[in-house]
Amino acid sequence: LPAIADAVQGDLTILADSGVRSGLDVVRLLALGADGVLLGRAFVYALAAAGEQGVAHLLDLIASEMKVAMTLTGARAVGEISRESLVRAGG
Repeated sequence: LPAIADAVQGDLTILADSGVRSGLDVVRLLALGADGVLLGRAFVYALAAAGEQGVAHLLDLIASEMKVAMTLTGARAVGEISRESLVRAGG
């Protein structure tokens, strides 16, 4: 994703749709260069079977996970998430 984001340099909007299932996934994809992130459809459909409460619960969980991930990276707003927010394994 970073190579694509660098290549288009704002000329195109990049939406990531790759089985996103947590707030951490959202923060990670934004840090890698996505302009927006779509939740995995199969995952949302499964939660929607629980009705409106199931979907509301999912959105609350994702928002809470994003807040934790952003706190850990020092980002106070979604716009502050960047590649520098990520930590590479092993150092």
